[in-house]
Amino acid sequence: MSSATPGPRCPRCHRPIAAWRLEHCLYCGEAFPPDLKEGFSEPDSLRWVERPAIPLDAARQLEMMKVLPWEAKKPARTRSVLLAAGIISIVAFAIVFVLLYLVLRKSMPSAGALVLAMGGAFLAYLVWVFLRAYRRERT
Repeated sequence: MSSATPGPRCPRCHRPIAAWRLEHCLYCGEAFPPDLKEGFSEPDSLRWVERPAIPLDAARQLEMMKVLPWEAKKPARTRSVLLAAGIISIVAFAIVFVLLYLVLRKSMPSAGALVLAMGGAFLAYLVWVFLRAYRRERT
């Protein structure tokens, strides 16, 4: 059994106050009467909301950390792995489509041209995808 949360509630929607320092309800937008919070103390969690100001030199260092990244650029190994995977997959699919063409050429000669066209389109798509991924890795 849970008890109701202590503290004032919104006069319109009767929900507990979500933002103590605002003068209106976050849920329904109702303006609070001036005496609504009287008799209640601020929640303990608000003491963590206002953090102490940091020194000026520390603020500059934090700004520089935002501008200049600490981590090094990605190694070139990911590009070479991507390039190798692209070449292997393109060659493998080319072999599959050529073998499918050779099988269909004997049984249905009219379907052979369709297989070659579809295979060429699929291989062009693979080349396009791998080139786009390779260019994204370079930047």
